[in-house]
Formats: sequence, C-alpha cells, structure tokens
Amino acid sequence: MDVQKAFAEINLNALSNNLNVVREKTGNKRIIAVIKANAYGHGSVSVAGHLIKKGVSKLGVAYTNEAITLREAGITAPILVFFDRDNIDTCFKYNLTPTVFDLDTAKRLSSKAYRLKQQLPVHIKVDTGMGRFGLNIDKAPAEIMKISSLKNIKLEGLMSHFSEADLQDKEFVNLQLKNFKSLVKTLKQNKIHFEFLHMANSAAVLTMPDAHLNTVRPGIMLYGYGCCESEKLRPVMSIKSRIAFLKNVPAGTPISYSRTFVTKRKSTIAAIPVGYADGYNRKLSNQGEVLINGKRAPVVGRVCMDTTMVDVTDIPDVNYKTEVVIMGRQGREQITADDIANITGTIPYEVLTSIGQRIKRIYR
Repeated sequence: MDVQKAFAEINLNALSNNLNVVREKTGNKRIIAVIKANAYGHGSVSVAGHLIKKGVSKLGVAYTNEAITLREAGITAPILVFFDRDNIDTCFKYNLTPTVFDLDTAKRLSSKAYRLKQQLPVHIKVDTGMGRFGLNIDKAPAEIMKISSLKNIKLEGLMSHFSEADLQDKEFVNLQLKNFKSLVKTLKQNKIHFEFLHMANSAAVLTMPDAHLNTVRPGIMLYGYGCCESEKLRPVMSIKSRIAFLKNVPAGTPISYSRTFVTKRKSTIAAIPVGYADGYNRKLSNQGEVLINGKRAPVVGRVCMDTTMVDVTDIPDVNYKTEVVIMGRQGREQITADDIANITGTIPYEVLTSIGQRIKRIYR
C-alpha cells in the first residue's frame, strides 16, 4: 500500500450478513436494495453486483446518472429511480423503472412508450406525511386511476416513505401506514393492483413488522447501521491508513492551523495522510480519535485538507508506516460511523457518504 494514501476496506461478508438480517426481520419479503449515493459511499457497482448475486429483487437509486453508471458497468438487474422526473429518454435507453409522483410525468412517459411500442413499468409514489415527493394522499386515488388509463404504462409498484420510523414514538408513522393501506384497499376496489407495495426503509424493517407489506426498501442497514443498532448488523466499511510522518516535539509546541492545540509535555506527533478533503470532518479537530496498535490516539490540532495529526506519545512501537484505523476495528477497540457522527453532530449516513473519491475502495 502507498503510505501516502488512506483506503476504504469494504467487507462483502458483512454486507451479506446485513442482507440476511433484512431477510430474518421480514420473513424473506422481496428486497429493493438502496444503493444511491454510490451505495452510501461503499461503491455502487461492486455493492450492486454482490447484492444481485445474493438475490435482491431490485436496486434503488436516486437519479438516472447513478443508474447509468451501473448499466455501463454491466449491471442488468431491474433499477428503480426514485426522484428523477426529467430524464425520460434515459429511462427507455437504459431500461430503468421510473418513480412517478405527478400526472404530467406519467403522460410524458406514456407518450414516449407508445411511440416506441414499449410497455413501461412504473412505481407510483404517494406522500403520506414526508412532505417531499409524491401524489397527495387525498387526491391519489383519482390521480392513480387517471394514470392507470394511460397507454403503455404498467403500474408495477406503489410506494411511500416514512418520515420518522427511527423514533420510538410511532404514532405518526402508524398514521402514514394506515393511510397507505387504505389507499391500497381503495385502489383494489377499483380493480387497480400493484405487484410491489413498499414503504419500509431500514428503520421500519427493524421496528415495524406491519410496514413490511410485500416488499421492503432497506438502505443504511445494509451497510451496518440502523435506528436501534441491531446487534446482528456489522459495519461494512473500514477506513485505514498508515503513519506518514513522526515528529518528537518539546512541551509548548503548537500543532496545526491556528494553534488550537499546544503540547503540555514532550510529545510524539504522527501525521496521518487523510483530511477533510477525504471526508474526515474538520469538526473532529481536537475531538476525534484513531486506532494505532490497538490503542486510541487523540486527534490534536485542526484537521487539515489532506492531513490529520494525532498524539502517539503513550503508544509503544509506533513507526513510519504503522497502520492507522480511522474508522473500523483494531484489536478490542472500534470506531464506528456512529461514533464519528456523535462528535460532529450529524448522522452515520452523512459520515459514510462523505468519504471522498481519493479514498480507494478495496473489496474483501
């Protein structure tokens, strides 16, 4: 390994384990595996290929450009595009399943499908309380009936999204689920049926069995994290590097920009070749830790664009090229995306998706 680089180690066995947790929780319901945002930073092409081999029903991405990346890499599995309503030609060119959340888009898709003499499967999204994309739940029956009458459109799926399934108080999400089920019942009475019914994100997979319907849509839990931190979930990504430089300094030595840290004793400072340009948040300055020789080494001074300094004075047998674990396990110690999120005031989703492209992904 080039000592000037950090890398992300992606554990495909952990990914398989987490997929099995989804199946255990849902009784083997069909799975739409969410791999948007480069599979939450893990690398969409490799993750998609592995999940397809393990039997997921579909892949879910945010926008068509993410789907194009998968198609051009040879991924042929069904891909559901969640948000992109403008790139209609792309859906046909790359055999993608669009999510429809307004009548106008449905009409444009129908017109294109009719001209191409193709039958286009779509998933209809309804807004049950997220306040984002989707047909208004009150108007949805009438709108969906209009969409069902359009030529060359196949109503394959009906979906919605929970706004707070990760909270212990389930009053609002239960109302969302109730309204969704009521809509399904109304549509059935009007002879409109869907092959895929899905609302359950990771939090709902873990805590809301009634929301599993016939298909689930896990994202973050595939990568080892969840609202209730299921003991069976295993983080898939580790970030590792090596010490790039060691310096012995006397007491009173300022470290990094703005002199926010000054040594109080004779110290050994290690420079690690990872910084905020790589997704290592600047808020970890004087707050974060890394693992070296199975021990915790505190971040000292400001995190730089390309470099972070840590105090290794109390860690024996440290030298140039000693391994550093920035996120992951070493010996009995572990640093998770949750740990980093707690320090930086965010959520593990942001920690994972912020890992930059300079960090090479290596699959084990």
